[in-house]
Amino acid sequence: MKKLCLLTLVAILAGCSNSPKHKISDEERMEITQNYDGLQENYRARLKANPKDYEALVKLSGAYFKDGDIEAASYYIDQVPDDNCSQINGCWLTRADIAYNNKDYSQAKYYIDYSLAVGKDVYAVKNLYGIMLARQGNFELARQYFFEARVGFKSEDAIKNNLAMTEMMEGKYEKAAERLMPLYQKNRFDAQIKANLIVSLMLSSQYSKVRQLLLQEMSEEEAAEMFEQLREDLQQPATLNLPALDNLQQSQNNLVSDQHSAEQDEES
Repeated sequence: MKKLCLLTLVAILAGCSNSPKHKISDEERMEITQNYDGLQENYRARLKANPKDYEALVKLSGAYFKDGDIEAASYYIDQVPDDNCSQINGCWLTRADIAYNNKDYSQAKYYIDYSLAVGKDVYAVKNLYGIMLARQGNFELARQYFFEARVGFKSEDAIKNNLAMTEMMEGKYEKAAERLMPLYQKNRFDAQIKANLIVSLMLSSQYSKVRQLLLQEMSEEEAAEMFEQLREDLQQPATLNLPALDNLQQSQNNLVSDQHSAEQDEES
């Protein structure tokens, strides 16, 4: 279905940096290209050389998590002692991500609080907590945490998408469209943002703008067919719910990469 393609395609949100350019390492290249097999092989090699390389364990767990292997991600992150976890970027956050993925929200909140207490991944865990609050219907507090997370990242695009998704779940479709349209006009969008924009425009009855967007990529006949399909699908209230939450979680994964890049720039 064309609608499903709009809602499930994912691209990397890349932040701009003013720091001096440096040669991209093999690890960074594999992160950018989402070569999770290569990353797993790299971290396994590090662990073979040093079984107590806890940073490699955290990164190996993260690579499995992003690759969708939650069982392996859980196994490897559990091998990291708590004291060491508190010293490594991404450790408590990865535990929180896994708990959230398993719908163990109380455990996820425990890991979020621990991460905040030791001062690691502060903005990313605030974003994740905002996602949890949005899922629970506490939109006002979710918005507060998204705004707090917003200051910690070079690119605001993922946070704007999360805020727009919160507004969409509240039924504030026109406001969500207003938030996302500037990203589209500046060509700063991925498949998720574009899908959210089109859905927001449709549900706020801004049909002419939807047609304009569709006509930029397809013929009049195809655009008309897509428009009618969207209108038919969006007449069903449940259509929006789960994709909305999935898009929030995907944005969380993108934000993690942005925050670690920011921390590395501050250290250099």
